[in-house]
Amino acid sequence: MESIFQQHVDELKTMGWIGPKHIDVANRMDKAVNELFIDELEHYLEKKPNPEGQINVLRKYGLLGIDIPEKYGGLGVDSIALALGLERLGQLGMGPVTFVDVQCSLAGKAILEWGTEEQKKEYLIPAVRGEKILAFCLTEPWAGSETTALTSEYKESEGGYELNGTKYLVSNGSVAQAYIVFAHPVNKQNNMSAFLVDRDEEHIKVSMNLKEKLGLFTSDTALIEIEGAFVPQKNLIGGLGKGLSIAYSSLQNGRLGIAAGCLGAIDDCLNESIERAKTRIQHGKPIGKHQLIQRHISRIAEDLEMAKWPVYVAAYWKKLYDDRVNRDADFRKILDQKISLAKKIASSAAYRAADHALQIFGGFGYSTLCSPGRHYLDVRASRIYEGTDEIMELKIASHLLGDKFEAFS
Repeated sequence: MESIFQQHVDELKTMGWIGPKHIDVANRMDKAVNELFIDELEHYLEKKPNPEGQINVLRKYGLLGIDIPEKYGGLGVDSIALALGLERLGQLGMGPVTFVDVQCSLAGKAILEWGTEEQKKEYLIPAVRGEKILAFCLTEPWAGSETTALTSEYKESEGGYELNGTKYLVSNGSVAQAYIVFAHPVNKQNNMSAFLVDRDEEHIKVSMNLKEKLGLFTSDTALIEIEGAFVPQKNLIGGLGKGLSIAYSSLQNGRLGIAAGCLGAIDDCLNESIERAKTRIQHGKPIGKHQLIQRHISRIAEDLEMAKWPVYVAAYWKKLYDDRVNRDADFRKILDQKISLAKKIASSAAYRAADHALQIFGGFGYSTLCSPGRHYLDVRASRIYEGTDEIMELKIASHLLGDKFEAFS
């Protein structure tokens, strides 16, 4: 197992936070990353999404349901195990992390936490098996952080609902077999609802594959147009008007996943920087003997330590929350604060770490052939999607100041 990741596993084991099942997940993901490495690199250099390669390897090692109960085909572990797995996967890149985060944390956990048993049987179990790719359709061209500004609409139709709208920056969008779509009632800006929508080439069209991204090249991203798609009553998730609650709880899950992936990116930047500093010779000696290179390495190590504990503390609190029978509002607020801190700290730290690593690599670092170069392009997105830095800061501050100071109240 990779040395820095092994150290984190050992630390969590010493603290009593993890056991044999968690270590099994870590070992599985370690094998998956090693197997996926060449395929992922080739796709990245060609700027091609790699959902097929990602899902095949992750399915092989049973990693598409780490914190999903065994009765639905998952490993039945917890959020700490998921964070461990995504940290190791993040060393490979945020492309595969994004795939898992959407498939499992955003969409999969939404069905687990809000769906009916019939929905779990039809969508969750096949998703865990890797037989059905899921996508999460919340963001729109003119509605990002302000979820209440969605223009996608639904109206009642015989036996169900008719949906219309446009969804933007949909990860897994062009390859998904099913979508969780958020929409308001026609001509209303409240009572947002969530629907499970099967792929239908006639009524759900991929109007753009977003190939112009700055990074995340192995992650599939699309713009989806929904035109008169019929959704049966049984595919309404959680009841009418529950969409905002579903979106918020799903984003909590997703933010923790992205934070864990960013932690892995920092791991890899530190590993690569140490190796480069020891082997690159300039002015007759390894560049690691130059004090300014040592400063860069020190700052990456500092960022790793600053990011690690907020991520695993948030994962621990998420485990406590998931284990509770009575999930009261006060506990949920604390959890939201922990996850907001983890995502803000980890995503910012990952970007800084990649920048420091680029400086160590010099001109070679300014290339997608270089691992820190790829991380630099990828982790920039982590400061935007599933909650921007600014939104995280507002959530962190309002938790400290009190509800009366919420920016959107």
